[in-house]
Amino acid sequence: MALVAGLFPIARTVIETSIDYSGRTLWYGFMGVRLVTLYIAEIPWNKLDLDFECDINASEFCRKGCFNAHFHLPVISLWNFTYIPFIVSVLLMDLFASQLRHNIIKAKMKRERKNQTLKHSGPTDVTSQNIANSDFVINFHHQKKLLCLYLVCIFLRLALEIGFLYVLLIHHLQKVDGSPIKCSTGLCSETYNCVVRGAAEKRMSIYMLCTISGVIIGTSVIFALYYTCHYLLPHSR
Repeated sequence: MALVAGLFPIARTVIETSIDYSGRTLWYGFMGVRLVTLYIAEIPWNKLDLDFECDINASEFCRKGCFNAHFHLPVISLWNFTYIPFIVSVLLMDLFASQLRHNIIKAKMKRERKNQTLKHSGPTDVTSQNIANSDFVINFHHQKKLLCLYLVCIFLRLALEIGFLYVLLIHHLQKVDGSPIKCSTGLCSETYNCVVRGAAEKRMSIYMLCTISGVIIGTSVIFALYYTCHYLLPHSR
């Protein structure tokens, strides 16, 4: 619930910000949707240790050894960790955009003060305040460095989501495919038959995350192609 509550500051940031660029609201929307999806997908995995059962001959010690051998890759912690680079890739663009807005406003206010040096200071303060409170829309035709940074952020999300999708489909999904698990570890000499309860719900949560990752991958590819062809290629001028 604490994670879902973090959705509201994200939405407020999008609404109240004075910085805007193409696709900004969409990426913040993906942050919110990904956060809610993580919260829902983690519910069937909260008691994974108790859902892992072995046959009656297995002791608790051997069962835990089989559990560690079967789930040798982290699940929930890996899902949560992949959300952190996604947030960083979105906030990184806002950080540099805010710095660019600050530099532009500072230069405008400096020109305003210079033009009104012989006038009363009152109108200057009002004009400076209006400039500081004005909205700032980034024009990537004029801000090539910021455009390159934006593309880097998009490619970072693309690589992150492809890797995350690979882990979900190749590693996590096969761990809960519903088939019996033959377990033999160095801790116990016998071979045990184990099973994961609630496998259907766990697979469904993985499909949810795969769907969101697939949508983000498709959107990232479209954005990368559009911005490269529209702003960087010579014929776009």
